[in-house]
Amino acid sequence: MGRLKPGPTIAEVGVVAALYAALTIVLQPVSYGPVQFRLAEVLKPLVIWEPHLIAAFVLGNFLSNLSSPYAGPWELLFMPFANLVGAWLCYAVGRRWPYAGAALYALVIATAVSLMLSIVLNLPFVALFPPLLASEVILIVGGVPLMRAVLRSAERARRRWREAG
Repeated sequence: MGRLKPGPTIAEVGVVAALYAALTIVLQPVSYGPVQFRLAEVLKPLVIWEPHLIAAFVLGNFLSNLSSPYAGPWELLFMPFANLVGAWLCYAVGRRWPYAGAALYALVIATAVSLMLSIVLNLPFVALFPPLLASEVILIVGGVPLMRAVLRSAERARRRWREAG
């Protein structure tokens, strides 16, 4: 792939962050709360092949959580940090074992959301964790083949765009 050029790289981070935030906000009833199915999570395996997109999920999570009914320090500081950790682990492990990296990302996010909601809503962590882990695994691990296919189909256009930028 070669060295990434700053302009196209920043633009790509912005587009993915905006897409993540938009999907989360538009599908708002199921994007927040103790039982959530954040469809935008399917994008997260992109970090396995494109580590510069780690920033997109930190930023996208922050932006999407601005419209959360639980917006506050947990949603706006803790959850973007959890995404930084989860995305980095996904990339580090996923380079060799994509599904294991995605599963690790799902585990980090499910743990962080369960912890946050158990404190904010005063609900038991053990009741929150299983359904949140299930939704994260379905979306993030299930997103591996989908995002791999998306990257393959867009590779020629992305290469031209990066060379021109």
